[in-house]
Amino acid sequence: YEEGICSALGVCNFNIGALRKLLMHCKIRPSVNQVERHPLLPQWDLLDFCLKNDIVLQSHTCLGQGKPELLQSETICEVAKTAGVSPAQTVVQWNLMHGVPVVVKCSGEEHMKEIMDPKARVESAGMKALDSIGKRKLRFVSPPFMSKRGAIYAWE
Repeated sequence: YEEGICSALGVCNFNIGALRKLLMHCKIRPSVNQVERHPLLPQWDLLDFCLKNDIVLQSHTCLGQGKPELLQSETICEVAKTAGVSPAQTVVQWNLMHGVPVVVKCSGEEHMKEIMDPKARVESAGMKALDSIGKRKLRFVSPPFMSKRGAIYAWE
């Protein structure tokens, strides 16, 4: 960074506790924190923390690895139908409309174009419905080392 080899540094899967600890000790602040985020795991507190600390929260696994718990969720499907878009487009737009950029794994170029279609929009009533379904906090990526109780880097 200081030698000009990279222009920004980021972290992945840092919770608020881990970010606080890092920010107390780091010389170069992270510019991005990439985490799993979708309507079933909205991570509102982490989004607020990152915004207050000038860290971009970026969503990975925003399509829940294609799992039906997310993409066939009744609420997501209803919002998608009303908006005239696919459930995948709905979830991507939900993140983008919250100011959260996404990293999406796509099966090919056509799939990417469909999911990232700039014409896909979710109305405010749909956004409110999507905002309300994350009570369960369903995680699709869960390596065992991130579940250790009390660990600074463990998920809450």
